[in-house]
Amino acid sequence: MEEPPYPIDFYHLEGIAFAYMAIVGVENFELSQKILTFVVDFQQHHIKTTMKIKEQKKSSKGFLNMICSLLLATSATIPAIAQDDPSNAWPWDFPQGLKVEMTEGQNVLSPYTFYPSAVKKGEPLKKATLIFYRTTVKQAGEEKSSLEDFGSVAEMPNALVIPLPEGAKAKKGDILLTWWQSGSGLQRAIVVNDKNPDQPVACYLDLSWPDDSKDPKIAEKRKGEQLKPNSFSVLKEGEWQSGAQVAIKKGDEWIAGILIHATDDKILTIGFGSSVEAYNRSDACLIPFNEKIKKGDKVWVKWIDYYKPGYTVIKVDAEIGRIYVKSDDSDRIESKSIAEVTKSLK
Repeated sequence: MEEPPYPIDFYHLEGIAFAYMAIVGVENFELSQKILTFVVDFQQHHIKTTMKIKEQKKSSKGFLNMICSLLLATSATIPAIAQDDPSNAWPWDFPQGLKVEMTEGQNVLSPYTFYPSAVKKGEPLKKATLIFYRTTVKQAGEEKSSLEDFGSVAEMPNALVIPLPEGAKAKKGDILLTWWQSGSGLQRAIVVNDKNPDQPVACYLDLSWPDDSKDPKIAEKRKGEQLKPNSFSVLKEGEWQSGAQVAIKKGDEWIAGILIHATDDKILTIGFGSSVEAYNRSDACLIPFNEKIKKGDKVWVKWIDYYKPGYTVIKVDAEIGRIYVKSDDSDRIESKSIAEVTKSLK
């Protein structure tokens, strides 16, 4: 498998899709989802298996043009995905009626538009794009709860709802689960200013950063964003809580995921392309956020959807949660978050 000489992640392609929709004036939600589904399929079936790049440098403009051309050629005619098994409304080996403590008006993270739409259209849920966004609780239930945003109400299985506690406070260096508050979508973040503990300033870990640690853009990004009250949870080291980073042993690979919920023997995760999957907890391990990693260490690094060895740490910027690494097979330095790097997996 050949690596592209630049970082590619779902957030880049999702953003391209939304930009494309804005340009051509697409406002139809179902078509929007088809475009996003196409973006995910492009990653899964082209980047990982068929994309062969021989150039060591390729302009981002050329790459964006390629994606937009593909979208223009296919988005209007992408067919609806057929259901594998119409009776299988909940395909994951994980209890959908999980007991989740939440109250009316509380902020939560959930695929509250994508999941109901996929169910309505009969899409196979294991293949569906289920992006977790912020919404609020209208009415909490034992197995399913009603969520509301901008007057729209959707019923969601509790297993796909992540509550954000009210009254949480954070200190500098804490890792938080939140959402991109000037954008959208679930994010982990590291606190860089705790002057106001219930509204900390944090840098997002799951957004892309420049690979060059001296890039002028980093100075602006280091400022972070002030989070709203009641909009985050503090992630504790070594705990199987929503938002934790996990690696799951699958064959010879360690698959990367973000924990949605865990029981004594099962975990439900967000994986590549915002897909949801369940695994045996015994096959998974937590990726430490506060691992003592230093320059020169040999590490495993998340690449696309799994962790692989063969990287060396070039620089650590602990304050913003960035680790700069270089593959043993390349001279290119890459910027990774602390969730994407670990010393060992076994």
